[in-house]
Amino acid sequence: MRHSFHPMGRALCALLLGATLTLSPLAAQAAPRAENSSAKLALEVTEMELEITADDPRPKAYLYTGGQSDYYFIVWMSSNPSVATVDGDGKVTARSVGKATITAISDHGDRAACEVTVTRKGEKAEAQKPTLSETSLELVQQYDVLHPAKQLTLTNSDHSFIYVYQWRSSDPNIASVDDKGVVTAQKPGSATITAFASNGQALRCAVTVTSEVGKVTLNKADLLLKTVGSQEALCATVAVESGGSVPITWVTSNPGVATVDANGVVTAVADGEAKITALSPSGRYAVCSVVVGLAGDKYDTEEDLADELKLPDPYVAVRLNRLS
Repeated sequence: MRHSFHPMGRALCALLLGATLTLSPLAAQAAPRAENSSAKLALEVTEMELEITADDPRPKAYLYTGGQSDYYFIVWMSSNPSVATVDGDGKVTARSVGKATITAISDHGDRAACEVTVTRKGEKAEAQKPTLSETSLELVQQYDVLHPAKQLTLTNSDHSFIYVYQWRSSDPNIASVDDKGVVTAQKPGSATITAFASNGQALRCAVTVTSEVGKVTLNKADLLLKTVGSQEALCATVAVESGGSVPITWVTSNPGVATVDANGVVTAVADGEAKITALSPSGRYAVCSVVVGLAGDKYDTEEDLADELKLPDPYVAVRLNRLS
């Protein structure tokens, strides 16, 4: 509720003699309490709301005291002057959005408080508008789940009866949506799901579909062979059913440093570095960096190599290591 009062005709609630006075929580009694006083200091309202608008950027309202009337003076304080200030007459001025507690303290040490809430026009209504449960969504296709799905829902913070009367996809070939808001991945790409609400809103969710189907994975991304002639086998798997049985073409970028046979066995040939690529029939691949001999002296373990060696984006080597 917004209160607006005028100070005339009310009890005097001000600092007297034009002086600034600071009271501790247990203020000294500068004036005796009347024997017939039956009520302590009170404010006529304990809650107040002020709304900042374009026409009234500094809305104001007055607080008035009730109860006992034998006080000599009253001190006014704000717990948060950046939100709301108060002067010696109990005039409250809104400064910014937030909450502040205005406290009146009498010379007897009695206190009364009012909680002031400052809002900005339109903010409350904006906060109460319906929203979608997701504003962005990533769906990942797997070989055993080719069409993953996700439910989108409308959230009403004010519990009003607003509903989605139509769901629409910008590209149903990538991500489709049914009349219940269930989004289903169809193929890799990007699409936007729009929910048309009964209050006139058009709410959107950005959907990205990626595919792990056929992805090639190596058991090692970095391989350290400390001596020339040493060997180690790499193992490649493909993200399809029975992925271990998919035929792999093995490629080395530098056969003068490391070779690889049809089974993925890497052999150290000379000091240096090479990249081993595992290539699937569908053209997807994974790369392992190999460091041989003196080139790997500064690395104690393959974990050290992985931490320090920064590889460029994976690429497919052009020279095949074909066995005769």
